[in-house]
Amino acid sequence: MKYISIIALSLLLTSCGSAYLANKVEKQLKGDWVLEEVSFPNSSGFFDTTIFDLAEVTCFENSQWSFVPNNATGGFILDGNTCDKQKQNFVWYIDKQTAESSTPEMLFKITTNQKAKEVDKGSRVSIKSLLEDQMVWQQKVTLEDKEVIIEMTFSKQ
Repeated sequence: MKYISIIALSLLLTSCGSAYLANKVEKQLKGDWVLEEVSFPNSSGFFDTTIFDLAEVTCFENSQWSFVPNNATGGFILDGNTCDKQKQNFVWYIDKQTAESSTPEMLFKITTNQKAKEVDKGSRVSIKSLLEDQMVWQQKVTLEDKEVIIEMTFSKQ
């Protein structure tokens, strides 16, 4: 019985630890950010592909993003002359299973004009780095039957 109690307590502390770290990362995201650059490391050239099933890469550069951690919502406005400048709303959270890793993952889905529970498709990005004034995301996508990494560099406003 004593061993079962010890195992149960250690499992509880481990699960709380990852939830705590996820919450800490979420708080670091709070505020307004600008997506300054979209690049393709380890690839030759630039691909103007669609990101997040919404718009081409060029529309995302210089877009304005806002994260609200206490209700896990946010929004962004795309930039560019031919881009739809309508505010896009989203819900997001840090995956608790990856919160303890050096590259935690964020899951989010665009909810513009819809309730979050009605949206069944989302995106997963790895947070490569998160500093007080800069953040770098990476997302793996398939382009022309090859896996390509898209890297997004944000600066805090």
